Amino acid sequence: MVHRAYIGIGSNLGRRVANVERAFAAIGELGTLLAKSSIYRSDPWGKVDQPWFANAVALLQTALSPRDLLEALQAAEQRLGRTPGERWGPRVIDLDLLLYDELDIDETSLRVPHPHLRERGFVLVPLAQIDARFAALRDALPESEARSVSPLGESDSAMPIRENDSIAERVRALARFLADGDAVRVRITRPDDDIEVALRAAEPIASRREADRAPTKTAAPRVDTIKADLVGIFHASRPAPAEGDTFEGDRELGYIEALGIRTPVHSMGGGRLVSISAIDGTAVEYGQPLFAVAR
Repeated sequence: MVHRAYIGIGSNLGRRVANVERAFAAIGELGTLLAKSSIYRSDPWGKVDQPWFANAVALLQTALSPRDLLEALQAAEQRLGRTPGERWGPRVIDLDLLLYDELDIDETSLRVPHPHLRERGFVLVPLAQIDARFAALRDALPESEARSVSPLGESDSAMPIRENDSIAERVRALARFLADGDAVRVRITRPDDDIEVALRAAEPIASRREADRAPTKTAAPRVDTIKADLVGIFHASRPAPAEGDTFEGDRELGYIEALGIRTPVHSMGGGRLVSISAIDGTAVEYGQPLFAVAR
């Protein structure tokens, strides 16, 4: 006898999208993979001081019982690189049994439907993509939870996504942030796009005319701070970068090692290395400044 199970996938360490794709393949080994959602970028849930997640949902047809399927998913997590850690903390991969047929199960370490299914946008958004029955639950999410999930990439079961609307909304949000605060420039960098919004103060016409007649001055270089994208041990690249180094294009300055996975730290383009804040071989926190690069 075969059954239908929905499985949630999440990753926020290492190559997130590649981890999710590897999880799809591992799930497919447990039966027949009937559908898989697109991959979404999601804000952390429960413990917010950690990197963003890549999330997706898979629909599996399987002959395994709920308990056997749960144990098989846990074994797949270990093969894919997951190690024990804090609850809701960073992880290479997370596989959650969300639904199994129409069963309602409440046993030790096994609860189906997943107890937090109705609260999590990163579950309901991809779930509703592959099964329209869950659209009402997705639409009932609080606005803040729904907005915490955005398209990141397409899987083989692609469906149209209004990505341009998502970009426009992010630009509007950045503009509102600039108008309400003291910042003058904000940038959002993602694997599929890079958006920067700068606040330009209005000048009187007379001032602009005076500026046109004044001698041209060289603009001060912009200094970008390269920060840690996850918690781990920082290592400098070899040869080690040094303050004053210049580079024409993007350069790997070091990497952060966490759970046996190395995540490169790049200069994000050409420039001059102004300062180095990280010490080779020491632990770094998420968001900790590592390098300053003048453009």
